[in-house]
Amino acid sequence: MNKIQKRDGRLVRFDRDKIINAIFKAFIEVDGELSDYALVKANNIANYIENKCEEKILSVEEIQDLVEKGLSSTKRKDVAKAYILFRDKRTRERNRNSNLIKEVGKKINAVDVENSNANMDEYSFGGRKGEAAESLMKQYALDYCMSDMARNNHINNEIYIHDLGSYAVGMHNCLSIPFDDLLSKGFNTRQTDIRPANSINTAFQLIAVIFQLQSLQQFGGVSSTHIDWTMVPYVRKSFKKHLKDGFQYIGRGDAEIMAVLDSDEEIGFDYPGLKENYPKTYKYAMDMTEKEAMQAVEGMYHNLNTLQSRSGN
Repeated sequence: MNKIQKRDGRLVRFDRDKIINAIFKAFIEVDGELSDYALVKANNIANYIENKCEEKILSVEEIQDLVEKGLSSTKRKDVAKAYILFRDKRTRERNRNSNLIKEVGKKINAVDVENSNANMDEYSFGGRKGEAAESLMKQYALDYCMSDMARNNHINNEIYIHDLGSYAVGMHNCLSIPFDDLLSKGFNTRQTDIRPANSINTAFQLIAVIFQLQSLQQFGGVSSTHIDWTMVPYVRKSFKKHLKDGFQYIGRGDAEIMAVLDSDEEIGFDYPGLKENYPKTYKYAMDMTEKEAMQAVEGMYHNLNTLQSRSGN
């Protein structure tokens, strides 16, 4: 007994009547009735496909391809076109009723919103678009990127594959950014080169920029592990800058301190003799540095708390 393979993988008995009826429908669609020519052609094509099924098991798609080829080889190209259009319509109807397309439709129309990801507002334009794409990516990963055992175990809830929607792409997740290197050496974006930071204010602005840039390049969390220690050199840079201003407007320092200020050498709050010999200049530099640091941190918090790390959200 000849068998064919259904779309779900099942093997069933070959039924030539289904082929003949499908061809009849195409002729009736064009002519409004069945002619002797239609009866002969339908049986000839069915016989040809039946013989092919004796050689090997054909899939439904392969059988439909043979029907198209058989009709296209006759003088009735209009009937072949009608069959092709009918086949396409049935395909779209099947796809519309598939679980995947139903799931995509729910995401696009924001039905049963869960907002399970704190970074994703599923009601927003970008959220709906992203969640729909996530559904497709998950199905792609299950069908084409893993073994049958892993796929079945995930579907049966025996294991759980985390971030399944990003499985196929293979990008990294949950990154601690090396701010020390990026701020001290500068970095490159797609648009431009960013120079090293030379003040606490610039450093905190760049941190917010880096957080946003990196969050758009990966999935999952982005963090800083020791931002307090990272900022120490830039607090000193700002202190040095304000100290130079203080010596310009309050009173000039000695040759040694002015030489340090004109060099690339760092100068800290505890620089020898600074506080004792230049109390007004020192207090000015400290007050301005503290004020700049407070404003810089406040600006970073505003930037991060209003950051839209996923496009459209």
